[in-house]
Amino acid sequence: MLKVKGSFQKIFANQKMAAFIGSLDKFFIKLPHLPKKVRLFISRIVPFLALAFGIVGLLATIMSGLFLVLTIMAWDVKELLVGIGSFMIILLDTLFLLKAFKPLRNGNAIGWIYLFWAEVLEIVNFVIRIVNKEGNLWLGTLAIILSFYLLFEIGQFYVYKKKYNDDIRFVESKIN
Repeated sequence: MLKVKGSFQKIFANQKMAAFIGSLDKFFIKLPHLPKKVRLFISRIVPFLALAFGIVGLLATIMSGLFLVLTIMAWDVKELLVGIGSFMIILLDTLFLLKAFKPLRNGNAIGWIYLFWAEVLEIVNFVIRIVNKEGNLWLGTLAIILSFYLLFEIGQFYVYKKKYNDDIRFVESKIN
């Protein structure tokens, strides 16, 4: 049996990715900050929001898969490509949100990194909706800016912890 445990983390939440994402904080550090109590409150509810939206995403993935089957039966190539793209984005977004829950609850920045990638997928989804003339440009842009702002506001409450070869040693470094 092929063992792939941890490969998701090795691809999307390794230390190089954490350093790259941490370098993006230079932009957000210049913005005004929320009070510490508000940021702490947000960081405490974010795991549950990720879990709730992950469950909703799971239902959306199932529905998208059913629509994909219908599109295959209709044999409309353009709609099939759009359906496959939509299915993949929803599936990846759902995986990121569900995988983020446990690390976020434990204060591990790996969960925060998964949330970051879920937001990147939201940008991709937003661009696709704008190209297809399905979304509101101003509202979508505002939502994306606000979500990244809040994400980087709570980043300081999470610490990067990585296991090496199933060892008990941990390397900790803050994402700022």
